[in-house]
Amino acid sequence: MGKKRVYMETYGCWLNRGEGELAKTILREKGYEIVNTPSPADIVVVNTCAVRGDTERNMLARLEELRKLAPEARFVVTGCLVNVRPKSILEILPGASLLEPDAVTKIGEVLERDEPVYILRKYERDLSLLPKYREGPTYVIPIQSGCMGSCSFCVEWVARGRRVKSYPVELVVNAVKEAVSRGVREVYLTGQDIASYGLDIGTSLPELLKTLLEEVPGYYRVRVGMMEPSMLRRFVDRLAPLFKDPRLYKYFHVPVQHGDDRVLSLMNRKYTVNEYKSLIRRIREEVGLSSVVTDIVVGFPGETEEAFQNTLRLLEEIMFDKVHIARYTLRPFTKGYLLPGVPEPVKKRRSRLASELALRISGEVNKKYEGMLAEVLVNGASFRGDAAGRTPEYKLVIMKDYDLKVGDLVKVRITKSTPLHLEGEVVD
Repeated sequence: MGKKRVYMETYGCWLNRGEGELAKTILREKGYEIVNTPSPADIVVVNTCAVRGDTERNMLARLEELRKLAPEARFVVTGCLVNVRPKSILEILPGASLLEPDAVTKIGEVLERDEPVYILRKYERDLSLLPKYREGPTYVIPIQSGCMGSCSFCVEWVARGRRVKSYPVELVVNAVKEAVSRGVREVYLTGQDIASYGLDIGTSLPELLKTLLEEVPGYYRVRVGMMEPSMLRRFVDRLAPLFKDPRLYKYFHVPVQHGDDRVLSLMNRKYTVNEYKSLIRRIREEVGLSSVVTDIVVGFPGETEEAFQNTLRLLEEIMFDKVHIARYTLRPFTKGYLLPGVPEPVKKRRSRLASELALRISGEVNKKYEGMLAEVLVNGASFRGDAAGRTPEYKLVIMKDYDLKVGDLVKVRITKSTPLHLEGEVVD
């Protein structure tokens, strides 16, 4: 076959990571060796992200660096940036092959050809292939791609298309069953919008989860990925009761994006602030103790000081477990690109204020866990080398001075909290 050593980097969301693992699965099955550094590689694969303007700049800078680190290597660039900035990529890597996210399954075929291959904006996905579990406590599996939204700040409709593409229930369930039988303790279900799963194949996320829990025996925990609020509202009454099963992390990533109805309308979000609050209230009433995580964009065109204050009030009212704060950046092909912008110093100030508030709220939320007993799934190590794991609510717990194995399930008393994690003692 000739060149066989492949170095790969993946950036961005959990869906991108799942697709990166799918690419590795395909390459290994075709006989390629995955290596850990670019310098000995014959082929360099970069799985890119394009969610923000600064992300795009970082991606292009990294391609430049990799070209210098592996000047003789053949390059394949995939991920969301391919459909957004193909020309910019080729200016840096003239001989690279470009594969849009939906074409990642064609990577093996592409490497068998001598000339560069370009597959862009076709949005045709092979829904018969999923990544195979290899090792470790966690299995990341994409279950859908595509989004029903048309947000005026988001370029993902260019990156991945508007049509929802869902993997068959049986294929997903069998892949999880295989991974669990081989020792997996965590399963991350990923997608562009998990709440839109099944729209194209006559099913839904609740049906998938119900089938998975019924047909996959053993002890494991499933983390459900991001759910768009207007899509989640359609079936929240069917979904929330499923989270009484201890195998589902009581974790809900539901991006609100803003706390002002006028700005939500400018963003083309399909709900009001009150509808969002009602949705979160319904989840908490049904599920009980749980983690609710959200995303906020500050400085979107048209955001007044009053609108920004409404966002801060929403954070105070809902008391999110975690908030991802992002300053608005211009993205091509979006309606927001054409609107009068908020000055950068104003965006920076608002971002700082929102981040400080979100961190304070996270600290207050985590403080309530002190003194509680929790069943913690050990899934890694902290930066100090201490054992680390997750509570049923997906809270990070550090356990100092304990000899624990990845995959252990231990009872822990929470002794300390910070805005970012909990600390605890193992109870015999």
